Amino acid sequence: MSREEALKELGFSPDSIWGDEDETIVYAQALGPRKAVIFRFYLSRDNSPQSLPSRIVNCYHRLEVSENAFTFADRASMRRAIWDAIDAVWSSCIADPALCDPSTVVDLTQGEAENIVWRAYQDPLFDQYLGLLRDIQPRDLIAGDHSPRIVDISEIVVLEAMGGRGCCKRVQMQEGLEAPSTFVLKGIDFQTYLQMHDDDDEFARAMVETWRRSSNLIANMPPHPNIQSPPKILVSVRDSNRDSVLVGHLSTFFPKGDLGAIIAAANSNGSQISLQQKGLIDWEQSGAPSTTLAPEADGTWDVNEHEHEVAGEGSKRLVYTKYIGPKRRNMPEGGGQESFNIWNVFPEWQSSCPRALELAEVFALGRTMWMLLSQTVDDFDEVEHPDDVQIAWDNENSLPSHWITQVEKCMEKYPNERPLLRDLVEFWRVEEASF
Repeated sequence: MSREEALKELGFSPDSIWGDEDETIVYAQALGPRKAVIFRFYLSRDNSPQSLPSRIVNCYHRLEVSENAFTFADRASMRRAIWDAIDAVWSSCIADPALCDPSTVVDLTQGEAENIVWRAYQDPLFDQYLGLLRDIQPRDLIAGDHSPRIVDISEIVVLEAMGGRGCCKRVQMQEGLEAPSTFVLKGIDFQTYLQMHDDDDEFARAMVETWRRSSNLIANMPPHPNIQSPPKILVSVRDSNRDSVLVGHLSTFFPKGDLGAIIAAANSNGSQISLQQKGLIDWEQSGAPSTTLAPEADGTWDVNEHEHEVAGEGSKRLVYTKYIGPKRRNMPEGGGQESFNIWNVFPEWQSSCPRALELAEVFALGRTMWMLLSQTVDDFDEVEHPDDVQIAWDNENSLPSHWITQVEKCMEKYPNERPLLRDLVEFWRVEEASF
C-alpha cells in the first residue's frame, strides 16, 4: 500500500503544498470526505529553530541555517513530515465546527512534549481575498438572458485539483436526494488566492480579471457543439456581513478524462485515435504545462507592436526584446525557479498587447494538437522549458499532410509566422465539415 493510499484510509488525501512570498509560512491542503482543510506552518521567533514549523519553513524556502538540525535532509523528508503532522491531528480537528467557515485555516505548532498542537483561526487575508471579487456580478459569468442558480461553497466538496493555472478542481455537489453530481470548479477559491497572494495582490487581481473576462467571452459566444456551454451554476462565499460574493462557477465534468489519459489509453492498446475524434477533441480539461508554453512567453521577453511596410502596404508586426532590467516577479514564491514561474507574461500582455497573447495561445494549441495527432504524452519528465520538447511525427503516413502543415505553422518559433486564432478555427471548421 502506498503512503497516499494509507493516508486516504485514515480519512484524508494530500493535495498541495506551497509557501508565501515573505518566506515565513508553508501551507498544505488536505482533502477529506466532506471538506478541504488548509493547514499552516509558521516561522515564528517564539519557536525553537529545531521546532517542526521552523524546519519545514527553512527547508521549503531554502533558507540558510547554521545547523542541519534546523531543516530537513531533502524536500521529500519535509513533505513526509508535513503529512505526518496533519495525520496526527486530522481526526480531532476535522470535527471542529469552525472548519465549516471558509476563512478558517488550521495552524500547526509543536508542544513541549514535541506533540503536534493545532488551532483553528479565521485568516485575516480572507477579507482581502473577498475584496478582489466583490465586484463580480452574475452578468460577468453567464449570458444576460439566463438566471443562474447560486450555491454556497459549503455545498461543494473538492475531490482533486485538475492542473493548469488558477483554480480548476473536480468537485461534487449534493443535489436533493439524487447521487452527488460531479462538476469542474473554476474561479478563485481561497486556496488559489493564498497561492497567488503578495504584498500588493497585483497578480491575484490580474487572475481575477482574467477569469472574469474569459467567462464573459464564453458566455456571449454563439452556441457550438464543440464548445462547452456557459455555466448555469455559480459559487459564492458569504462575508462577515453575510453578503454573498461570487468566487467561481461549476462547469460540466467529462468523465472520460483529460487529453493525456485518452492518448495514454490508446497507446497502451496499440490503437490509433480516429481522425474524426482528433478533429473534434474538447481541450477544456487539459492542463497547460511548460511543454505547451510558447517560447516567447517564458517570462524573459517583452513585446511591442510596430508598424511594418510590406510591398507598399502598412501592417503591424510584433517585436520582441529580451528583458534586461531589474529583477521582477508577479508569481508567488515556491512555484519553481523557471523564468515563467517568476514572471507570468499573460496578465501583462492581456492589457498591453492582446495580439501577442493570442499568438502565444495559438502556439499552445499547436503543441496540444501535435500531442493529440501524434499520440505523444511520454518523455516530458525532463522538460523544463518549451524549447526542450522534440517534435516528431512517427505516424505521419496516417495523417492528412495539410493537418501536419497547419499544426507546424501554429508551432512556428517566430510568433508573426503563426496563424491568427480565427484562421485556425476556420481551418478546423472546414475540416469538420468534410467528415
